[in-house]
Amino acid sequence: MIETTDLMRMVFQRAEQMGLDRKLARLSGLEDSRLEKIRQGDPVSSTEFELLCRSLAVDSGAMFKGRASSPTRSPARFRAATALENPNPDDVRLLALAAEQGRILGGLMGLLGKEVRLRRHRRITGIQAGGDELWKEGYSLGEAARSALAPGCGPLSNLPRLMNEAGIHVALIPMSSEHIDAASIWEPEAVPVVLVNSKSHVFDHPGARHACLAHEMCHLLHDAGERDLTTNVSWGPDGPGNYQNALEVRARAFAPAFLAPRACVRAWHESTPERLKNDAQGLIKSLAETWGFSFEGAAWHAKNCGIIEPAEADHLANLPRKPAISLEAFKHNEKHCCPNMFHAELPEEAAPLWQGWACIQALEALEEGLISVGRARELLTWR
Repeated sequence: MIETTDLMRMVFQRAEQMGLDRKLARLSGLEDSRLEKIRQGDPVSSTEFELLCRSLAVDSGAMFKGRASSPTRSPARFRAATALENPNPDDVRLLALAAEQGRILGGLMGLLGKEVRLRRHRRITGIQAGGDELWKEGYSLGEAARSALAPGCGPLSNLPRLMNEAGIHVALIPMSSEHIDAASIWEPEAVPVVLVNSKSHVFDHPGARHACLAHEMCHLLHDAGERDLTTNVSWGPDGPGNYQNALEVRARAFAPAFLAPRACVRAWHESTPERLKNDAQGLIKSLAETWGFSFEGAAWHAKNCGIIEPAEADHLANLPRKPAISLEAFKHNEKHCCPNMFHAELPEEAAPLWQGWACIQALEALEEGLISVGRARELLTWR
C-alpha cells in the first residue's frame, strides 16, 4: 500500500488543474466512495495508484519517483494550447496523454537503436515578417523543409508514411469539437505526435487532411514555447483561432509550399497541354488532383506560384459550386489494427491513440525482448 500523502495530493491536484476531478471515478474505474476515502488519507494499493495515474495521462513510475512532467505546469500548458478560456477537460487530458505517449515512444526508440530523424531538421524560428509578407516566410520554410525531408519534385502521395519515416506518430482520434483540425506535441527526447481530429472536416477530405498534416509539420519543425516544447492545437476557419495567430498563418502558408514547391509547380505547368493552360478552371482542377489539394487550396497556391492571375484565383476560389476533385491517390487511413502477432495476452486491436506506427514500435520492442508482454499490453490499451 502507498501511504505518501504528498504524492496523492499531487495526483488530486493534477486532476483539478486538468478539470478532471469530477471525471476521475469514470476514468479510473474506482468508486466515488473509494476516491473520497483516498482523499481523506486512506492508503492506496499499487493497482489503484496505477489506475489514477493512467486516468490523468501520467506514467505512474515517473509520478512515484517525482519525475512526472511537472504536474502543476503541464495542465496549464495544455489548457493554454487550446486557445480557449475553459477548454474541454477531455481535450486537455488527450494532449497530456499524447505528450506522455511521445515520451514513452522516445524511450522505445532509444531501446531499439532508432533515431527521430525529424530532430536533425528542427530549427526554432521566430516570426520574422508581418502582414502580407508572413505568407512568404511560410512558403520559404516549407520549401526548405521539403528539400531536406523529401527532395524531388513529385507529389507526396503518402505523407503519413513520410512522417512515420521521420519518426512522427500520427493518430486519428476524436476531440471535443469539430472545429479543431489537429494538434501536435513534441518534447525534448520524445517522439513528436500529431493528432488528427476524426470529428473535423479534414478527416473525410483527403486534400484537407493532406494539408493539415503538412501544417502540423511546420509547428513541429519551427515552433516552440517554454523549455523548447511545442504544443499546438490547430483550429479550422470557424474556430476561435490560435492564441499565436501569426504562427497559424505561417503554418498555413508552409503547407502548400511543402507539398508542392513553387519551382516544381511551375515546371509541371510548363509541361501541361496548351488547352489546359488556357482553361483556368481545368488547370486548377488538374493541379489539385496532381498534388493533393482541395480546389480552393489549389487556386490560392496557383496564384502564389504565379501560374494564374490573382483576380482569376480569387474568382475560382470563391465559386459557389466548385468542380469535383478526385483524390484517390491521397486516401490513406492512418488507423491500423494492432495485429496480435506475439502473444495471446495482447489486444487484437490497440487503443485509438496507439494504432498505426506507435503500435509497430511497441511490438518491435516486445519482439526484441526489450519490454514485457505486460508492459506492451499496458501501452496498447491506454486510452
